[in-house]
Amino acid sequence: MYREQGIEIDVDGSWHESGRVGYGLVIRRDGREIYREGGSVPADDPDLTAHRQIGGEIYAVVQAIRWCAKNKISACVIYHDYEGLRRWALGEWKARTPLTKRYVSFLQRIPVQIEWVKVPAHAGLRWNEVAHQLANQT
Repeated sequence: MYREQGIEIDVDGSWHESGRVGYGLVIRRDGREIYREGGSVPADDPDLTAHRQIGGEIYAVVQAIRWCAKNKISACVIYHDYEGLRRWALGEWKARTPLTKRYVSFLQRIPVQIEWVKVPAHAGLRWNEVAHQLANQT
């Protein structure tokens, strides 16, 4: 399922009964991990927290793409287990909330070409599991 060349990114989000929303991302180049990030989304963004784990998923994508732009990466593959990330990005779902509108607007402005690959959640895929663990860090 994973490729051997180029920039690949796995993203995930989480929601906890405490109200905490988490995110995780792991970036690889040519199959080797080069960057990871995770934890809680900014608590001062009520749109992220109101969307629960979806807020974490969206935040993970945004952070990953910011990393790509900062590092002059022009294309990447994003592996995701929440279908909405791709569907909003490609205009297959209408962005209706302030958060999804911000997400779509951000993706339209970025200089990074994204290939979206849906993966099954909690299926034992190594990098998806790493992103999931990062999203669940406290």
